[in-house]
Amino acid sequence: MEAPAYGNWLVVVALIAFAAAFSWYLLRPRRVPEWRAFGATQAFFIALFAEMYGYPLTIYVLTAATGTTLSLGHVEGHLLGDAIGGATGMGALFGWAVVMAASTALIVAGTLLVASAWRLVHAAAGGLVTSGPYARVRHPQYVGFLLVILGFLVQWPTLPTLVMAPVLAWAYARLARREEADLRLRFPEVYATYAARVPAFLPKIRAGAEVAGNG
Repeated sequence: MEAPAYGNWLVVVALIAFAAAFSWYLLRPRRVPEWRAFGATQAFFIALFAEMYGYPLTIYVLTAATGTTLSLGHVEGHLLGDAIGGATGMGALFGWAVVMAASTALIVAGTLLVASAWRLVHAAAGGLVTSGPYARVRHPQYVGFLLVILGFLVQWPTLPTLVMAPVLAWAYARLARREEADLRLRFPEVYATYAARVPAFLPKIRAGAEVAGNG
């Protein structure tokens, strides 16, 4: 069994600071609703990293609730990986590798999606975007960021973050509705046509939309 990998509060602080900078770069909050969503996102990362390297609350709760002994190591301590390794009979290291591969893919894909969408919005300087990921979904930035959140959940699920993730999804869905209301006022006919053709969050197999929004 691995040695405990917790109590590293300097690492926790460093990761929280990095997550704040990373989130700000991806989301670029400007208005009050955007700052509220940004704050909720930071609360998620604080809860995540505090358990990942600080105090393993979820492991202790599950140990007490199930009567089993869960590892405090950073390989065997990946709860989802441990479950996969046990279910397949391949062991904790195999489960850890599966979890890290899936998590990394989600985080990288989400980051690239948000970055590509942001570049288009920035270049449009307040106009409507007509290419790229906005031709597939109306809110690729939020889809991408939720993929990042999902990636971290796959890597290190905890009781607080599992509760907070749906709240974050709701917050960004609400923010998207606010942005759409503004876009419908600014571009009434064009945006109505676009919204009727392009889904908000889940892309169709084929999307022929020509115009996109800024969310």
